[in-house]
This record gives sequence, C-alpha cells and structure tokens, in this order.
Amino acid sequence: MAPNIDFLAQNNICGQTILRIVSRGNSIIAELLRLSDNIPSAFRLADKDKRYAQLIFDFQYLGKADYFEHIIASNAQLMDLDEEFRDNHVEILKRFYELFESIYKYIKDFTQYLEDLDNGVYIQHTLEGILLNNDGKQLLSEAPYLWGVILKLLDEKIEGVIRERMLISHLRYKGQAEEPLLDEVCKLLKSTGFIYNAPKRPVNYPEEYFSRIPISKNFLKMVVGRLRSDDIYNRNLFYPQPDHRSTALSTQASMLYIILYFVPEMLQEENAIMREIVDKHFPDNWVVPWYLGYTVDLTEMWEGYRAAKAAISSTTVMNNVVRFRDTNFGKIDLCLKQLGAFLTEGVLTEEYILDNLGKLLACSREANVTLRWVMLHVNVTDKKIKQAMQQADIDPDKILHLLLETAHFEYILKTLFQTLLNAKKERWEAHKKECTERMTELSEYFSGEKALTRVKKNETLMKWFQHIGTQIVSLDYDDFVMAGRKIAQLIQALVQVEEFHQIESSLQVKQFLVDTRNYLNQMLRIINIKEEVLVTLSVVGDLTYAWQHIHAYVQLMQNRIKKDPWSVLKLRATFLKLTSILQMPLVRINQAESPDLVSVSEYYSSILVAFVRKVLEIVPKSMFEILAQIIDLQTTKIKEIPTRIDRDKLFEFAQLDHRYALSKASHSVSVFTQGILAMNQTLIGIIKVEPKQLLEDGIRKELVLRISTALHQYMTFPAKTVEEFNGKLNQLAVVLDGIKRSFQYISDYVNVYGLKIWQEEFSRIINFNVEQECNSFLKKKVYDWQSEYQSVAIPIPIFRPTDDSSVNFIGRLSRTLLSLIDVRKTVYILQMSGWFENGTGREIVGMRSFDLLGSAVGIFGLSGLDKLLCFMIVADLQNFTLRMRREMQAPNVKNLLNALVNDLSPISSIPTVHPQKVYQRATQELSRLLPLLLDTTVNIGQLQLLRRQIAISLNLGCKLDSNQLYCAMATMNECVITEIEEHYLQPEVKPYPGEESFLLSELSKYLETAGINDPYTKIYITTSPIDNFAYVVFTFILSQVTKFHYSTTLSGLVNREKKGYDSTSFIVGIITLLKQFHSSITKKILGLLGQYVRANINSSAKDQKLTMQYPEDVVCCLLFVEDFCKLSNLERKTVEAYIPSYIFDNFNHSG
Repeated sequence: MAPNIDFLAQNNICGQTILRIVSRGNSIIAELLRLSDNIPSAFRLADKDKRYAQLIFDFQYLGKADYFEHIIASNAQLMDLDEEFRDNHVEILKRFYELFESIYKYIKDFTQYLEDLDNGVYIQHTLEGILLNNDGKQLLSEAPYLWGVILKLLDEKIEGVIRERMLISHLRYKGQAEEPLLDEVCKLLKSTGFIYNAPKRPVNYPEEYFSRIPISKNFLKMVVGRLRSDDIYNRNLFYPQPDHRSTALSTQASMLYIILYFVPEMLQEENAIMREIVDKHFPDNWVVPWYLGYTVDLTEMWEGYRAAKAAISSTTVMNNVVRFRDTNFGKIDLCLKQLGAFLTEGVLTEEYILDNLGKLLACSREANVTLRWVMLHVNVTDKKIKQAMQQADIDPDKILHLLLETAHFEYILKTLFQTLLNAKKERWEAHKKECTERMTELSEYFSGEKALTRVKKNETLMKWFQHIGTQIVSLDYDDFVMAGRKIAQLIQALVQVEEFHQIESSLQVKQFLVDTRNYLNQMLRIINIKEEVLVTLSVVGDLTYAWQHIHAYVQLMQNRIKKDPWSVLKLRATFLKLTSILQMPLVRINQAESPDLVSVSEYYSSILVAFVRKVLEIVPKSMFEILAQIIDLQTTKIKEIPTRIDRDKLFEFAQLDHRYALSKASHSVSVFTQGILAMNQTLIGIIKVEPKQLLEDGIRKELVLRISTALHQYMTFPAKTVEEFNGKLNQLAVVLDGIKRSFQYISDYVNVYGLKIWQEEFSRIINFNVEQECNSFLKKKVYDWQSEYQSVAIPIPIFRPTDDSSVNFIGRLSRTLLSLIDVRKTVYILQMSGWFENGTGREIVGMRSFDLLGSAVGIFGLSGLDKLLCFMIVADLQNFTLRMRREMQAPNVKNLLNALVNDLSPISSIPTVHPQKVYQRATQELSRLLPLLLDTTVNIGQLQLLRRQIAISLNLGCKLDSNQLYCAMATMNECVITEIEEHYLQPEVKPYPGEESFLLSELSKYLETAGINDPYTKIYITTSPIDNFAYVVFTFILSQVTKFHYSTTLSGLVNREKKGYDSTSFIVGIITLLKQFHSSITKKILGLLGQYVRANINSSAKDQKLTMQYPEDVVCCLLFVEDFCKLSNLERKTVEAYIPSYIFDNFNHSG
C-alpha cells in the first residue's frame, strides 16, 4: 500500500475496520472508568452488606455449583435473601457483564483483523504497507496499546476477586445459555492476584496477564520497531528544539511502555533495543504517564527485567537525576519571569503577537516542558531518587503558580490569535483597499490636473503609481505564497521611489508612501496568521499527563481563592487547559462517527466539571464560615428591635459594635462571590458551566452538608426519654432556624433566592433519607446512586448508622417516638390528642410535641415521617397476612373454623347450642392465632394514631400559613370525590376522573402534605380473601374486649391491667386491618358481634335474677362497637342492622 493513500477513506474497508476497533477501545475505557465508580458495596463484602456473604461466590463456585445451590435452596431465609439480592443487582450485573464481554470481543475482533490482514482478505493491503502509511501505523499502534490500557485499568479499578464475584452472580441469575461467551470471558478476567497499591506485584505480572489472549509476536515487534524509530504523530514539528525531543515523543513513550509487556523478551534480553528506546524516549525522564495521567516509575516497574533495567539505569544515575532536577527546577523561575513580562498589562496586543509570534511560542514550549517534567517527577516512587528530589525543597505552590501563569498566558494568546484568525480576510481586504486608494490618489496628484495641488505634471510617476495600484489590486488572498512575494517587492519599490526629488520634497506624498508601506507590512503579517499556530498551542499545552496528580494541588488552589477571590480568573484558564484530556479518547471515536461520542464526551466532561466544582467549593465553604459568625450575631448578640422603643433605650438596642461586625461579615461574603461571578460562561468539554449556577450549586452543596450534619447530630436519642427527646428537638429547631435566618440574610449579597433554595434542598434531604430508610422494607431497594433525590453536583452526605435498627435520622426519630408511646406504658386519650403515662397521667407525647417536631423538621420532615410510618404499616400488614394465611392452612385450624361456622350459622339468628360454650370453646381452640393478631393490631393502631396526629399538625399548619391553598385543595378534593361517586352511579355517562392522567396521584400527594386525609380509611395493601377470616377476627375481639372497662374519668375504654395495651390502639388497629379486606368482612364481623350481644342478652333474660343491667361481656362489646363506629366514621344505622337500636338506647356505659 502506498504511504499517501487515504487509509481512513469511507470506501477503505481495511482502514475503517481498524478505526472502528480503536474507537471501541476508547469507548470501553470510558465505560470501565464510569462503572468502576459504581461497584455495588455487596461485592466488596462491606460491613453493611455482610448478610449477602453466603450468596456471593468467586470462581470456586464453578467446581461446586450444586453444593452451593443446595445450601441456599435448603434455607428459606437464604432463598428470600437471594431473591432480594437478585432483584436489586441484576441490572447493574448485566451492565458490568456487557462491559466484560465487550472487552473480550475487542481483542478477538482485533486478532481476527490481524489474521484477515495476514490472509489477504483486505486486497492491496498488507501489514508492512499499512505501517508505512501515517494513519495506518498510528491505528495499528493504538490498538494493542488500548488493549493493554484496558487490562491494566481493569485490574486497578475492578479487583480480580470482585470481577469473579460479579461474573458468578451473573451466571447464577442469567444462566450460561443466555451468555454463550461466558466461559471465555471468565478465563480472560479471572483474578490475577494483583492488588492496587500493594507493596509487591504477583510473579510474572503483568506479562502473564497480557498473554491470556495472544497477539502475533511478529506484528508486535513491527509495531515496536515503528514506535522506536518513527515520529508517528509528527510531534517534532511542534517541538523544534532538540532538548524537547522526549516531550515531543511522550505519547509514543507511553504506548511503548504498555506494548513492551506483550513482548517481555525484549524487556529481558534485547539490550540494544532497550538502549535505543531509552536513549530516544527516556533520556531525561523516567516517570511515564501511560494513560490520562496514570503514571509509573520505570525504575521500579522495570526492576525485574534485565535489559530494561540496564537501559533505564543510565538515565537514573544519581548524577543525572541531580542534574535534571536542578536544571528543570531552575527553569521554573526563568519561565515565571518571562511569563510575567508577557502578561504585564498592555504587552500582549495584536501587533505585538504578530511581530513576536516565534518568541511567544518558544516561551509556551519552554514553560510546558518544564511544567511537565516537574509535575511528573515530584511523584517519583523510587526511595533514593525521591530523597534526592526532596532535597531541592521545591515549593508546590511555585509549581501551581507556573501552571496558572502558563495557562493564563496560553488562554490570552489563543483568544487574541483566534480573533485575528477570524478577522483575517476582512483585515486583508481593508488594508488592500487602503493601499489601492492611496496609490490612486498619488497617481491623480502627479497628473497635474487635480485642483489646488499646484504640482507640475509628472506622467512617469503618475503611470508608475497607477501600475503599483494595479499590482496591489491583483494581490490574491488565497494564493498567500505569491502574494507574500509581491508584497515584499512592492514595499521595496515604495522605499526606492522616495529618492525622487519631486517626492522627497513633499511631506504629504512621503506620508502617503509610509502609510502604504505600513499597510503592506500589515498584510504581510496577516499572511502569517495560520491555524497551525493554534494547533501548536493546543499540542504544546496538553495537560493530560497531570490529570491524576492535579488533584494534589486542589488545596493550594483553594488557598489562593481564599486569599484573592479574583484568582478564579486564572483558574478558569487552567480548567480550559485541562480539557485536553478529552482529545485522546475522542479523536478516534469522532473519526469513526461512533454513536458513543456523546456518552464518552459526557463522561469525561462530567469529571472535569466535578473537578471545577471541587476547586471552587471553597467559595461557599468560606461563605458559610462567615455565615457562622452571622448566625452567632443574629441569634445570641443582636437584640430584636421592638415596634416601639423608648428614647433612653435607643443606644442599648443600637449595638453598634455588633452591627459593624455584621456589616463586615456581610461585605466579606459579597467579596467572595465577586471573583466567581466575574468568570465568563465556560465550555468544559461539552458541558457549559455558568458561573452563577456554579456558585449556586456550591452554596446548595454546603447548605445541604450543614443541614444534614445538624439533623444527624441532634437526631440521636441514646436515653430515649421524653426530656431528651424534647431537648434535642429544641436544640435542632434553634440551630436550623439560625442557619435559615442567616442564609436568607446573605442571599441578597450573593444574588440567590435564599428561601427557595432552602425549601428545595431541605425537602430533598428529607425525601432522600426517608427513601433510604424505607429500603429496609423493600425487596428491590433504591440505592443512593439510583435515587432521584441524590445529585452528583450537590450530594447529600450519608452518615454511618448510630444504631442497628435505623439507617439515618428519620428512622431514629420514628423509632424513638414509638418507644416513647409504647402501647403497654401509655394510653392514648382521644379528647386530649395525646399519649399519657399509665399510672402517673404525665403527658408523654401530645400536640405540643408535634408543634416542637414541626418547628425542628418542618412540613417536609412531618410528611417524611408520615411516609415512613406508612411503610412500617405496610410491612406489618404484609407480614401478618402471610403468616395468617399459612397458619390457617393447618388442617386442625380449618376444622375448628368450619365447626364454628356451623355453630353460628345463620348469623341473623341466635345459636341453637349454648352460646357461652360455643364462644368460649372457639376462643380457647383458636388461641394460637390470637397473639399474632394482638401484636399486629396494637402496633398498626399505634402507627395509625401517629399518622393521625401528624395529619392534624399538617392540616392546622396549612390553614394558618396558607389558607387559600388549603381551601383550594379541599374544594378540589370534594369535586373529585363527587365525580367519582357520579361515575359509579352512571359509569357509561360519567368517566372516571383522571383515568388517563396523573390527577389523582398528584392530588393525593398535595392532600397528604396538607393533612387533608384520613389514615384510618387508607387501603395499604391488596389482599386476596382468606377463608373464614371474619370468624378469626371476631373470636379475637371477643377474647380482648373483656380486658377493658369504661373509665368515667377518661370517658373511654381502658385496660384493666396496669401494663395492658391501649384500647384506642387496639380498636384503630382492628379498623385498619379490616380496611385491607373486602367490606363484607367488616359487615360479617358486625353481624357476629350483634349475634353475640343478642345471644348473651337472651341468655341473661332467662336468668331468674334478671336485672335491668346488661352482662359485663355485653357492655364491653357494645363499648367496643361504639368506639369502632366513631373512629371508623361508620354510620349508626349500619350497626343497627345487626344490633337493635333499643339495645343501644338502654345501654349504660358504666355497665
């Protein structure tokens, strides 16, 4: 193949194939880096996921699959856990497997390409021919290089044992039939034993790892030959200085470092080749960036290879190390001095750039080469060399200063040169026009015919100037070579013409000639304005090598911003310089027109933007440090000024010192924001960074951190006493109110909407923590990185749990609240809307507690707590129905219930058998089911009472704070309910409201937040019917109602036992339980209760000692029914269908 053939032409299948392979390699690396940041903690066997340890296996599973599966299958708990683990991880496992499979396919496609090339599949193309072509040798070198990079990054970012666990988990849940390449992928990706940052590497690592899928040795040797002899990227054009050769060939040096591991015999035995490689690529450097700033120290990495070690040792001899160190560290001051001179205001003008372009480019080269050597070699890992480097005691801040000055210099130079380039043709034509007009005027001047000139006609000069004008008009902008020659000749002619006496004696004519020559000189300069200059600046200014190490300078950058907020402008230039990291991975993807271009660009742009945010977060942090002073002044020192004040007390309230301190702090906040707001809109990769948005995001991030920290610190209740609970809520309310007031105070100074930001972020914090706390009730969990409330730019911090039962503060709050109102220690008094301690009558939790809770966590906190309580209720109900259904499947229980049904049928009449014996026998024989019912009902009842209290607090708050909103929602609610009722009356005419929209779901969220809801009537779960369930609940009620009696003091049912459970919780629990089943169950239970009441009254009527009082059991039952109707909003006439009204009329509460 001829070297000048367009190897990347669309019709060149050979070139397009290798281009697509290399493009895929770059896409794979981006996906690998992206996924490595999202490895599920379960596969690391983190503490919080240790319960999954019995379900996660490495490759040992492959030999004992049946044994491990038998262990899981024989344990019901493990099976449930396995199902939960599968539901939560199957999607992420699939994505990881697709990455692993794409890695395998990449190398197989590449080796197949080489085989096809060798077999002559690509006509007119041979390996030797392609390596002569510029694009061909680049792509053939990049393909094995990217393969090595993938393998190294894979081992560093996703450890071997984690890969094995993921592959086995994917195999277990998907099966080998769905993944035909699984065996090959497992062989390729099995653990190498390498551990990142471990002191020692495994034996024969990484050459053994790299040889798992062999690549043609002949091909690799030819590629190494090209890399060591050719400048395949033509970088020497941009680095004409001999001292800069190693920098010019640095990209090839990185590729050689990786590719040599595929041919380890060269590293071991080929002394001459290794010497040649070191002399050309590593004569003055030994810390190599092998990909996107990941670096290695060759003195350590080549320690085990004889030829490589001998070759690099000539560079790393201590004398050379000291010489290189002193030379490059000494250049820092020289470069800073030179850059400082150029960056002096007024120096870098368009004229100066055009006149001194070579000098400016030379300065940029020298500064970048020095910066590269210093930034790489301060990270040397060899102990002796590191000690020698440290002896120079170079200040990291000086290195950063050089970076900032270089970036700023390049930014100004690029901006001005781009302006010149954009206006190049317009300026050329304007100068050409000026020259032509002057030559025309001079021609007319010497014609002797122009009025008022009084110059003797000189036909020779007239024609000469006409000729010069014609020559200037003929200058062609597109043919800049010929135009340049002509301009030089014209300038010389205009100099010579001044010697004529007639011209020499006329100052005006001489001035015209000087102006024309100046314009021609400007045209000559404009010719030299070429896009190649921008390309040179881009290549020379590449900062990819420093991407991993630049993070070590973040603190120094932040210190600079703290000292001088305007230094952000220089940092902006540095951020733009860092965008060079996109060039390497994207150039081939773009050439191949791959659909991965957007996703890869977004990934690399996002990590750049994250770095920018990390650096600039010092601005909001510093603001909030000042804000702490403002909070202290506003909350503890500055007194609130009353509406009226006595004159003699005016000075007392003035507090001038404190107000001066407040003003000074406010000014400091505004100064901090000026620097970042002075930044222009910046395009970082493909993401536009708005300085105002950047500032707002930083403020939000710091605000979220402060609020979250306060919630975490104050929402811990180790003692779980009422005093501690109220005290912590009081403290939290004071802290959050202080942050809120001060934040709103400074919002005008930083030009942000303080209250809006506060509400948005506070609601997000609450919703996120509620979501994470609710995960414990879900099989398919929402991990923090999946949450709609979590953000990369404004992350909500996740704290370690302080107890075993709760994940975060909202869980601790709810469980502390539940422990305070324990059903066996407190009684709920409906009239007082609160829980009171048994025996002492002391209020434990009441309306004041919820007011305090509202002031601490706000509306969002109360709504979040309500949502968490809903999840608890759902979990209890699901667990109850599952266990109850299982218990009632027992044959003896079925027989008992069938006998009970026969004894009590029909419900409308009194049992023929002695009723007392029937009821007593049923209670005794079904006693094994009653504890389950009792625990469920009282727990659910207590949760429902809490939900009701929260709804009351929210409702009251909405009415007071936003009555119009409350009225609008209440009206909307009534309208929707009316439409639903009309729909069920006339389903053909009236459609169901919101059937094809989100009306009902969205409206219900608003209604619940405003407290316009009744928790007692909510259906939490859908259940299928349970046979004879009504008889079980009826028996349970009978067994419990006799434990209550009517208290005239409290005007309600109370437990006879001191440590008995609360009657209100019991009744509300029954109501909630029955709401989850069809309404016929409730009617049947009411019918059975009515039958019980009638049967007992009838039995007592036959007693000779009959009195007008009902039996005690009947009284308890009627009291239960009465409270049941009141709490469930059941109409009296519904009950009167089963219990005659006269029974209630003659009913005496006291029995």
